[in-house]
Formats: sequence, C-alpha cells, structure tokens
Amino acid sequence: MSPAEVAVDSSVLVKWFKKGEEFEREALRLKDDVLAGTVIIVISEWVYLEIVRGLLKANFPKNKIIQAYDLLRDMTKLGFIEAIQISDLLDEAKELEIELNLYASDAVNLAPAIIYSIDMITEDKHLLRKSVKEFARKHGVDILTLKEYYS
Repeated sequence: MSPAEVAVDSSVLVKWFKKGEEFEREALRLKDDVLAGTVIIVISEWVYLEIVRGLLKANFPKNKIIQAYDLLRDMTKLGFIEAIQISDLLDEAKELEIELNLYASDAVNLAPAIIYSIDMITEDKHLLRKSVKEFARKHGVDILTLKEYYS
C-alpha cells in the first residue's frame, strides 16, 4: 500500500521542534508516521524559511535552528517530504489570494493541497476560516487541524 499524502504548513512542522506547543503530541505522531513511511507530507519550499523564522522568534539557539532546517531538507532528499517549488505554485497561489483574501504565505501553503487534490493539516487560523475550508472542500480538499486528522 502506498503512503498517504497530506499537505502541511509550518504551523504543524514547527511543533516538531518547539517543546510544549499545543497539539505537540499529534505533531510528533505525524512525524513518526512520516518516518515510518505511512505518510508523505507535501509542502511549499517556503515552509523551510517559515520554520527558521518561527524558531528565531522563539529564541532558539542558532545551531538548533540550523539543525531543524537541515533535518527537514534531509527528509526531503530521502523522500519523506515532497517540497514543491514556489514557481510551480505561483499561479494557483495568486488565485487563492484573490479568491479567499489570503496572505501570500497562506496561499502558497494551501496551493499544493489544491493543485494535487490532497488534504491539508494546519493550525493556521487564516486557513481554518470557514470560507477557506468550504472553498477547499469544493475542490475535493479537506483542511484539518492536527486533532481532527488524528481523531
């Protein structure tokens, strides 16, 4: 059986590194599922930099931030993560920005789910708005929180 594919954004992946985050247990379960090969996560390559920024804001030591960045890049090279180039997402992201009044980063993070018709896990309040979830559902995509994904 092939692994399930699910789009995620930095609001989920940052929980792999920041201890004490809400829904940390579910985020670490996702990480275990990814490493076990039962789930492949799909991200925009922008997520790497969002993780760096999130860890900087949390006052992580620079060496820990670099380790987190390197781990995600290595997981991509090994096939656990599929990172989509921003240039491949621009047209869809533009449409999502206009249609849903999203920030560019949220639109870029939602675009892989819409383009590949795969569900998305996020803890981002902008992507969890009712109007965004309804739009995605019309495109065959469910936007779920970590708790919803694992319930």
